[in-house]
Amino acid sequence: MHVAQLRSGLQTSRERLFAPLGALNEEQFRHVPAGETWSIATHLAHLLRVERTFTERAALALSRDEPRSETTGSVNEGDPALAQSLAVPQIVHGMQAARRALEDLLARCDDVMLERAILHPRFGRMTVAQIAEKMAAHEREHAADIERLAAQAPPTRRVIIPLAQRT
Repeated sequence: MHVAQLRSGLQTSRERLFAPLGALNEEQFRHVPAGETWSIATHLAHLLRVERTFTERAALALSRDEPRSETTGSVNEGDPALAQSLAVPQIVHGMQAARRALEDLLARCDDVMLERAILHPRFGRMTVAQIAEKMAAHEREHAADIERLAAQAPPTRRVIIPLAQRT
């Protein structure tokens, strides 16, 4: 796969992920429907953390010959807390910055550099190209969950408080 194809896949997955988010407020982002364990905000915080981690790994693959990488699977348990500690705009801006970092990294790659790899205990040998493909696939997976959660979000309960003039 070439850089342009990887970047196109990343753009498509991001567009799908963000499509249902525009009309949601903070309460809806944080709503956890009955039978669910994660809110939309938790999914976004998870995606942010994972993309940052794998972008760092891809950068490491470009600087060293097949470095070993540790797994962070158990860190997923902290994603709900991360989502609660950040405002949704912070999460979204972080996601945009992480994506720019990955795209910048890919822009510096030629076909040979895309084949540089890390050694991951769970996924095995992962090339830079496979990391980019994984990020797009991971985002598509969570986009499906987010679409479902957005459809289940409670109606907005915005309260408008009229401003009174001082007398």
